[in-house]
Amino acid sequence: MSVDYLFAWLMILLRSVGLILQLPVIAGRTIPVTIQVALSIGLATLLAGIVPAATLPPDLWGLIGAAAMEVVIGLALGFVVRMSFGAVEMAGRIASSEIGLTATPGLGAPEPSQEPVAALLTTMAMVLFFLFGAHHAVLIAFARSFQLSPAGHAAFEPGAGLALVSASAELIELGVRIAAPFLAMNFLINLAFSVLGRAVPKMSVFVVSFSARALIGLGLLSTAGGLIARYLYVEFGDLPLRMLQLVHT
Repeated sequence: MSVDYLFAWLMILLRSVGLILQLPVIAGRTIPVTIQVALSIGLATLLAGIVPAATLPPDLWGLIGAAAMEVVIGLALGFVVRMSFGAVEMAGRIASSEIGLTATPGLGAPEPSQEPVAALLTTMAMVLFFLFGAHHAVLIAFARSFQLSPAGHAAFEPGAGLALVSASAELIELGVRIAAPFLAMNFLINLAFSVLGRAVPKMSVFVVSFSARALIGLGLLSTAGGLIARYLYVEFGDLPLRMLQLVHT
């Protein structure tokens, strides 16, 4: 086993660690550290024999710089994948507010006990991720990244920053499109009960509208699975391209 092979294996391991650290969590529970390390080692061992050969830097600072860049590249690739689930989480939080189930504001993964709708949509996105075979596409794109940006000599594409901003904007749009039926439902219910409140002043519009919004919103949620799956199918299909747009060719 040569020194160059060990160096390539180490660089692949570090890029794998960055990718796996960005994996989405289910029900607010992160993947145990031991499993993350095991996945990284397994992925590095599988890819070490097929990626282009790497050359050990001549000095210590070159080695430290190469290792740091590999971790950053891995985090960026994983961040692209994580953003897809972030769009679903955002849509779930918007839908919770529109239905009347107040969502807890924050940037963390939604928990079922506090945000049932957002947690449900996030879990559904995770199931569809594996059902559509998107995990295979992500792994293929990750392996392809070593062809474009060799291990130990990783670099970002000059337009990587612009690509990340553009991807973030598109994913915010995706979250709003997923939540659009709930926004329209809430607007129509508020409009209808505003007119009804004018026509029947003695009616307790607020109490009745809250119950109607919850019932209609949950009914709409039960029929929105096909629409969400269609959006996610397209989004997951674009993940490999988004990932490879970041690495220097």
